[in-house]
Amino acid sequence: MLKRFIVENFSSYRDESILELTAGKSTTYTDHVVNFKNTKILKSAIIYGANASGKSNLIKAMEYAQGIIESGLDDTDTYKKYFRLDAISSKKETKFEFELELDGVFYSYGFSSILNTKEVSEEWLYRIDTSSPKMIFERKKNKINLGKQLKDKTLNARFEIYSEDMKNQSNQLFLNEIAKKELDIDEVKILNDIYYWFEKRLIILYPHSKYDGISSIATNNNLSKIFKKYLNEFDTGVIDISTIEENFEESLKNLPLNVKKDIEKELVEDDKALKAYLSFQGNYFTVYKDENSDLKVQRLGLIHSKEFDEAFELKDESDGTQRLFDLIPLLSKFEEDYTIVIDEFDRSLHPKLARRLFELFYKIEDSKSQLIVTTHESNLLDLELLRRDEIWFAEKDKEGASKLFSLNQFKVRYDKQIEKAYLLGRYGAVPFFKTFDDIEWDS
Repeated sequence: MLKRFIVENFSSYRDESILELTAGKSTTYTDHVVNFKNTKILKSAIIYGANASGKSNLIKAMEYAQGIIESGLDDTDTYKKYFRLDAISSKKETKFEFELELDGVFYSYGFSSILNTKEVSEEWLYRIDTSSPKMIFERKKNKINLGKQLKDKTLNARFEIYSEDMKNQSNQLFLNEIAKKELDIDEVKILNDIYYWFEKRLIILYPHSKYDGISSIATNNNLSKIFKKYLNEFDTGVIDISTIEENFEESLKNLPLNVKKDIEKELVEDDKALKAYLSFQGNYFTVYKDENSDLKVQRLGLIHSKEFDEAFELKDESDGTQRLFDLIPLLSKFEEDYTIVIDEFDRSLHPKLARRLFELFYKIEDSKSQLIVTTHESNLLDLELLRRDEIWFAEKDKEGASKLFSLNQFKVRYDKQIEKAYLLGRYGAVPFFKTFDDIEWDS
């Protein structure tokens, strides 16, 4: 689980800003937290703010750090990613830090870089659930200091070599280098596990993110059942999922010829290749070989009536239903200990539907999954749905720097109508509109 995320000097975040997921002292909604001995971690955070306040930039910061961890700085666009509204930030380090829980143990992993140079300035990994932090490794530029765990007699010589090798890899992270070696050694397991968390357990979605398994829904029975269940739950009008069978040449006549040829080659020449999935012009196709090895096409069809066997394509559905096709796959992951981050969660969703998704998330027991979203949907600002420490605000100051703060820092009664108070500007983080009275409109 994510315990804390810290960012500094990235995009609109000039100063150190912290998204804190350690639960406060509130005794409400104890099912919204996961207990670890002396620490309680929140399962969700909802971030509000005006347009351009920094909400999305916080999500981008997480994704940006994730990309560097997986691919290094050399393959990362670092051009003007620092705070640009002063004269000094371009020369300052950009910092990312994640405090994580893995198997009931807490760790702090982070790194910093002057992005213009594409070089790692610092990198560190500490175990932090003890009375004093225990260093696993710490890096200053290209010099790496190893903690006691990696100085084991059987490891010391090997890791001294790895540390020496990093002198020629200033744009790569030590965590990445070690994890890619896939060492099957107990003392190194935590480095592999942390890298795996970033690679597989941290899921970040934007409004334009698309579920890449849409083409297979109609032909995958388990997937089809999940979609039918939730499409009915959310009252979309879709009562069944079917396939639309079409001729390969006719159905894909507008597909670029080179793509078409590649599909034909893959399926016809490779005996083991049975299906190919693709999307084109808003349609989702499954291309397969029939018993005669002829190519056929299936398209996702959505049924709205038991009386009329008319199948609609996904592109014919409302924006809200199309958005659900990207969100429904996440529901199965709610039970599997993922940290799911969604920017503009409410995009195209009815307010009641957005609230229902959160209610379904909170119903799941014995899970360490987290749901972190940005939104404008004030219907969720309800202390009958959320804890105070789950509600966050982003706001820009007069110098254009984004700030993060929690509702928990305000004295708010549990029966307070916080939605109304927020929209009236009680907590800040709302747009301020200048008057148009002095504008001379052309007649």
